[in-house]
Amino acid sequence: MKKFLPYIRCMAFLIVLAGFIALNNFLFAPSGYIRFILHELNSREQNYDCIILGASHARSAIDPAKIDEKLGTNALNLAIPGETIKDSYYLLKESCEKNDVKTVILDVDYQYWYSVQIESEFGTPFIFNKMSWLSKTKYEYIIDNMDKLDFRNTFTDRLSYSMTGEDVAQNVSLKLTDDYRKYSIRGAITSDANGPYVGKGFFYRETSGLPPGGFEYLQHWYGRENGELEGWVINYFSQIVNYCNSNNIELICVTSPITPTAVRKLGLDKVDKTFNEFFAKYNVPYYNFNLLSMSILPRDDVDFGDMEGHMGGELAEKYSEVLATLLNDRKDGSLDTDKYFYDSFSELYKHTYRDRHNKTRE
Repeated sequence: MKKFLPYIRCMAFLIVLAGFIALNNFLFAPSGYIRFILHELNSREQNYDCIILGASHARSAIDPAKIDEKLGTNALNLAIPGETIKDSYYLLKESCEKNDVKTVILDVDYQYWYSVQIESEFGTPFIFNKMSWLSKTKYEYIIDNMDKLDFRNTFTDRLSYSMTGEDVAQNVSLKLTDDYRKYSIRGAITSDANGPYVGKGFFYRETSGLPPGGFEYLQHWYGRENGELEGWVINYFSQIVNYCNSNNIELICVTSPITPTAVRKLGLDKVDKTFNEFFAKYNVPYYNFNLLSMSILPRDDVDFGDMEGHMGGELAEKYSEVLATLLNDRKDGSLDTDKYFYDSFSELYKHTYRDRHNKTRE
């Protein structure tokens, strides 16, 4: 018996440690959107054949229901605020565990592709650590990233911890509800979405009808277009391409529209050239909807929730219909991009509505 005592003590320690971690996660980690949407992805009642990947711009811009109406798909918007291309790769693999995925729409937000982005052992696992321990992808993530993961963040949600009395009370109160236990959206804190949840991963963001704020934040991006695509980003995009090719999945890349002011100020003409050349090397179709004709989708800064370019719900519904129509034309082999897009950004600027706040901001 004595020779087994050390092993028994080790097991007891691990059980106590696991219980302590679970208690801390319960008390201090808020019930967020990621837990909810991953459960939706793996729902037994669904078989999603079209997955939309990207970050917060995509979540507020693309309504999967509009895609379904035109293409007859069962689409899910799996875009998550802060989702990097690395996250998209593992979310794609997670999607294919329980779903027969045929099409992937990858929304390319250029701020996630340039050299300002870094891999952080403390910041990268915020999506991964919400995956179920029954997920094969979770273990693949751990094995693939053992040289980058921090132990404390691999097994806990501590990066999201808030230990104020008010937040702890809110966490406990919410996590004791049926909504939380049944993975209802009402059991998740989604105040960052700035609007109601419509379904299938899409939020209808509310706008004020006034020029959006955040111009000062936008200024921090100036010159970013002169950087280079980050090496690790290219690596994970290559893996997405290879995975899609190996599994007979059609990959389509798009960039959803942002505010006309941001388009001009952030050098998106240069970014567009870089991306078109990049995606052409992989033989992956790419459509930059910032070049979308104003006659097809009239838009101004006031149609967005902030200057950065999170799309308001009214414009998002219209944009989603245009996107769906283009994809349907592509599917039928009748796509004429000249009918949708301007030839150049200079042509776009001729038709862009004058910024209502332009004179006071420059």
